[in-house]
Amino acid sequence: NLTLLTHSIGTPSAFKTEKKLLFIEDIGEYIYGADRMFYQLKRSGKLSNLAGLIIGGFTDMKDTERPFGKSVYEAINDIVQEFNYPVCFNFPVAHGKENVALKVGGSYQLRVGKKEVVLVEK
Repeated sequence: NLTLLTHSIGTPSAFKTEKKLLFIEDIGEYIYGADRMFYQLKRSGKLSNLAGLIIGGFTDMKDTERPFGKSVYEAINDIVQEFNYPVCFNFPVAHGKENVALKVGGSYQLRVGKKEVVLVEK
């Protein structure tokens, strides 16, 4: 999930993202915290050369007494909009009722159109 990925940056167990399809989800975080973690991913270069980005469910997200001012998906979109790879939001995988299985380390192709998203295992 987003928290674990972010905490691994700069460690021997840090993940590699170049030319990879990155899937991220989380549960029970504050929206401002998710925003901060995505900026950390961006500043560390982890979002720069992806093959694509799948944003899964961000379940039970919390806001502070003074609202952050945007949803977690709007915050993420603001951070990744400069990149040229496909980005899919609210993909049905994570902690919700609809939960599609993805193989960690599997090989997939992601196509995101205006009206459909296609994720195909290679």
